[in-house]
Amino acid sequence: MPRHACRYLLLAAAIHVALAITIFLTGHFRVLPNTFDENGIGLTFAIDGTTYRHVSVDLAEELKANGITAWLNAKAPLHSRLYSVSFAIFGRLLGHNILAAESLNLFYYLAIIICSYFLGREVFDAQTGFIAAAIIALWPSFLFHSTQLIRDPLSIACLLGLILVLALILNRTFASLQGLAVGMAGALLATLFWLARGNMWNVVVVAVAITFVMLVLRMVREKRIMPGNAVVMVLIIGATLLVPTRLESTTLPGVRPPATPLAIPAASQRAASQPAAREGVVTAALRQISTRRAGFRFYNARASDIDPEVQFSSTGEIVRFIPRALVIGFFAPFPKMWVQRGSFGIATRIFSGLETLAMYFVYVAAALCVWQERRNRKMWLLFLVATIGMLALGLVVVNAGALFRLRYAFWILMIIIASRGFSRINDDLRQSAAN
Repeated sequence: MPRHACRYLLLAAAIHVALAITIFLTGHFRVLPNTFDENGIGLTFAIDGTTYRHVSVDLAEELKANGITAWLNAKAPLHSRLYSVSFAIFGRLLGHNILAAESLNLFYYLAIIICSYFLGREVFDAQTGFIAAAIIALWPSFLFHSTQLIRDPLSIACLLGLILVLALILNRTFASLQGLAVGMAGALLATLFWLARGNMWNVVVVAVAITFVMLVLRMVREKRIMPGNAVVMVLIIGATLLVPTRLESTTLPGVRPPATPLAIPAASQRAASQPAAREGVVTAALRQISTRRAGFRFYNARASDIDPEVQFSSTGEIVRFIPRALVIGFFAPFPKMWVQRGSFGIATRIFSGLETLAMYFVYVAAALCVWQERRNRKMWLLFLVATIGMLALGLVVVNAGALFRLRYAFWILMIIIASRGFSRINDDLRQSAAN
């Protein structure tokens, strides 16, 4: 990154650390007892962090008492296992709270910003990357969530890193050894994403499939074979096909523990893969959509539900719901929900409403960019992954609060695209002023 960008990155790190300290002190001294607990965990926006904290504490104690073998054999999700290492190192000094986890959360936060910058630079230019990174770094709810003991920061960082690798495949020509290194990095990122959020694995499948088609079209258009790029693609496709079946581990599950307050019942990866072999990919995908949407009947925060009465019993019902799912995925929570009292009061509703309103303007700038950059295949990778991801969430996720968190990765991709639109608008305004 340029030297001036590194200075801004240090500023972002300082902001993140200051926010984590502020949240912890607010909870520790009971300034907002209904918003943060004594460990700094959000009671209104990251309630499952309470359960993950307990898991991480138990793992940290297991590591200190019985060693690394017992720690590896203990059952826990990946992100809690990583937080337990931070607790084991910093817990004695800081306690088992968000301050002890800040070193890891700060790493995730900076990794997301860096990936956003390089994605913007790779797909468009350095100015676009800088604008996107700045917007994402200061996005209020994302900042708050990035201080918590949840799996979202890890999964978002892995997904953005993987999409960056896929964008590199479409934009650059690798030598064979370069392709091997980049491909191994992509396979590792895909594996980590599966371990962190296996219930969104279809997003990776879609992104890899889109990239494969675009790479083939690039080779046909340029009338040449790109061995290095092909190596990257083969390694990532191999990971995409093998990871869900080869890494099914009771030690590192890719789903939430059943005790999580916001847990959504979902079939295991093995249960999901076996019907796919018997029914076919499309039928299995439709079955998973129906099952996961039905799981939201057990969700606790019912006051924020959208169309909870809609359940799918046939392929036709799912297809007919797609337009509505797109609206939900892109635009929920809707304006009428912004001023209604929810399960956690009206303040969170207003706050989420303001951010959603801001995203409406982001969509306008993104639409402008899509039109102006319609020949840019890398832009289409970001746009299609974001759109398909939000469509999938609109089909499956009933609760607006859960949708808000799960959508961050796709919002980030839209912000990167919109940043190019903002840059174009700014250039046009300067040119008009000069004339």
